[in-house]
Amino acid sequence: MTWTLIIRDARDEENQPQTLRFSLGIYLDDEDNFYDPRILQPGLYEAGLYAGQLLQQSRSGYGETTLVNADGGLDYLADYAVDGREMELAFKDVPQVNGTVARLAFSDTEVSVVLRDPLEPLRSPHPMETYAGTNVLPDGLEGTEDDIAGESKPLVFGEVRNAQPVQVNTAKLIYQVSSLSDCNVTAVYDRGYALDNGGNYTSLSQLQSTQPAPDEFRSFQGYIRLGSTATGTLTVDAEQADPRAGTVAQALATTRGYTLHDDDVATLNTYGPVRFYLTSDTNTLDLLDRIAESIGGWLAVQADQVLRLGDWEAPEPTAAAINDYAIETVSRSATGAGPGSLPVWRVNIECDRIETVQNDLAGNIDNARRARMSKQTRRVVATDETVRERHPLAGEITINSVLASYSQSQAVADRVLQLLSVRRDSVKVEALEALLPTVGGNLTLNTPRQGYGNGRAMRVTGYRLNAQTDELTLNLWG
Repeated sequence: MTWTLIIRDARDEENQPQTLRFSLGIYLDDEDNFYDPRILQPGLYEAGLYAGQLLQQSRSGYGETTLVNADGGLDYLADYAVDGREMELAFKDVPQVNGTVARLAFSDTEVSVVLRDPLEPLRSPHPMETYAGTNVLPDGLEGTEDDIAGESKPLVFGEVRNAQPVQVNTAKLIYQVSSLSDCNVTAVYDRGYALDNGGNYTSLSQLQSTQPAPDEFRSFQGYIRLGSTATGTLTVDAEQADPRAGTVAQALATTRGYTLHDDDVATLNTYGPVRFYLTSDTNTLDLLDRIAESIGGWLAVQADQVLRLGDWEAPEPTAAAINDYAIETVSRSATGAGPGSLPVWRVNIECDRIETVQNDLAGNIDNARRARMSKQTRRVVATDETVRERHPLAGEITINSVLASYSQSQAVADRVLQLLSVRRDSVKVEALEALLPTVGGNLTLNTPRQGYGNGRAMRVTGYRLNAQTDELTLNLWG
């Protein structure tokens, strides 16, 4: 039994699908498939998760398996297309790494099978349409070459408050706040003064053919039309049919070919609406990360392209353990999750975001709205002074949240403080056995070193596998 590598559905020089099989040593599987014994280095693989300020680590994800090509026997692969194809690295017929190939890299004596970072497709701008600039005034909804041609069409994910829409037709006073069809405009303001809602149009043609009354607006999907010219800053409140965090996160993931775990969709939806207003390129991963940060959560991807996005919680005791006989070294870099690797005494969350801070409000705007429009977010705070008594150098963290709900944000602040105000160890374990853990899962650390003689519940935040030497480095938190 040995290491094996399979690349499925590779395309040869004639674009025919082929399955590529390689092994470390001579190997035939149960169906008598031959594996070319060319594996030199079974693999260097790294994986990790992201939990914002809750973890003092960066996300990671890469991998590479090296094949021997000193005799040129693999030169034929130069004509193969393998990018985007599924690969599986197994040991003793047990899959250890499942991923997607990025490319093949050739040297004089080796061919490297380079894995794509599982989250790489999310590290590019979320799809946005652009204005064509084809209006022939007074008609059209695409602007002209002289104004918005080539600019991105705005997007509302979840909901927005006090956002400035894009004027798409200057002749008919038509604006757009979102190019998504499930956008519903709930309010329009001119210098903070709420215009009368004349009702929804039933079609784009009616939008362009029927003018609202003066000081009135009407809307269709993400478009609005005014009955008279705005006297100052024009802003809009709008929302999707379901603006909740889980529904929004699932939509963002699905657009890029991923799926959000059903359990996580349900959990996220309990936090209520989120607020995103996209007017320029923003990576999809950044949007998902902001949701994770807002709930005091974490984000990782499984091998099947299913995303996990949920609350980051304290580790739980489990029978799954890494024991002293399987440990080479243990090092502890922190005993707290806050700045300076110390516990946290205060958690601040900036939430309930508005898009436009205004100083040009009309004179008849009441003081409550005037005060709210003067600052972009509201702040919730959770504190524990007993932490500073024990740790005078304890710090605080501030989370810039996309949650709309003030009360939900307060609940997050309270939970995060409870999680981070106590001792939290960040531990690196050099293991002597290459049995991959589940990133984000629980593991018990059993070793007399570093005070873990009674076992300590940990969560796995990442790992690095050297498959050739069976060396596994675990990053643990708990």
